[in-house]
Amino acid sequence: MKVFNTAFPYFPNEDIEEILLEVREILEGNKMLTMGENVAKFEEEFATYCATEYAVATNSCTAALEIALATLRLSATDEVVVPVQTFIATGSSVLKAGAKIVFCDVDDNFLLDFAFLKKVITKKTKAVIIVHFAGMISPDILEIKEYLKSKNIALIEDDAHAHGATFGPLKAGNIGDFGCFSFYSTKNMTTGEGGMITLNNKKDYDTCASLRNRGIDTTQKGELFINIGSNHRLTEIQGLLGRYQLKRLEEFVTHRNKIAHIYIEALSDLLKQKRVRIQQPAKNSRHAYWRFLLFLDEAYNRDAIQEKMNAKGIKVDAPYSPLLHKQPLFNSKLIFPHAEKLSKSHISLPIHMLITEDDAHFIVDTLKSLLND
Repeated sequence: MKVFNTAFPYFPNEDIEEILLEVREILEGNKMLTMGENVAKFEEEFATYCATEYAVATNSCTAALEIALATLRLSATDEVVVPVQTFIATGSSVLKAGAKIVFCDVDDNFLLDFAFLKKVITKKTKAVIIVHFAGMISPDILEIKEYLKSKNIALIEDDAHAHGATFGPLKAGNIGDFGCFSFYSTKNMTTGEGGMITLNNKKDYDTCASLRNRGIDTTQKGELFINIGSNHRLTEIQGLLGRYQLKRLEEFVTHRNKIAHIYIEALSDLLKQKRVRIQQPAKNSRHAYWRFLLFLDEAYNRDAIQEKMNAKGIKVDAPYSPLLHKQPLFNSKLIFPHAEKLSKSHISLPIHMLITEDDAHFIVDTLKSLLND
């Protein structure tokens, strides 16, 4: 039985051959293992792709979030707003920064709810982390940006799912004050582990680069340390992988959209009948489809559908569970009705470079047969 995973890293054979040759040069001592040209070029190329002035490579998106927040110099009385539907790192990074986390409910797209956000903003709010969940940028993003700007509140993009997502002429990573990307092995492009901060402010760039490298003063020669930083550097081999993956990113996102459209077309009847629902990106935007989310009508038993699909070799999941505020680290007693309802009804279908068009038809036809049973 063929197994279809929800996510899978992909390197074309021609890239693998070239990568191996370059890795050999590194291992033979002809190039640096760390702090060499590949990471520097990866940063430059990634900034160019996102159309930002700067990019700082890190060893994870967790580190990227922590560094971005540390740059804001937050105190224990400062508040950072985070949606309840996100990975643990989005929330834990706020605690690591020494600030207070404020939870926000989500809208029908499983993205931060703008109306709810306005209710939780206070004079103590210093930042909002907006998560482009599953690879979709909120249709409200520009309104959110302007609203926060008017209140002098920093906007941090959690771009872990959003490589290649766009909103009008803007790419993910060039909307907020900071963009924080993940290159984990399940992401749209990967270095195994890794992350990137994108930004346009020179002072913030210098601070991020310093905090990434033990707090060193990157504007001066020698080893002068001006911040309490850590070692969050990316290795040269990871930088090399990232450069090859970045060259393919448009190809990757195009393929993911092609598979998504097969799913959408096949589900058209169920969508019209409102038995299932999908995310609704703005017309002038491009979804990056880290995941293809599907919201099932409450008449369906989500867990049973997921179990039956898995039994047929089609690995579907429902990230993230539990919701952030219910994680033991926070154990919040607050109730977020919309997020909690959606978290019990959503699944995601396999969508990555190894899913062919025929695979996509098989996957969605299998799902339809279960939903129509």
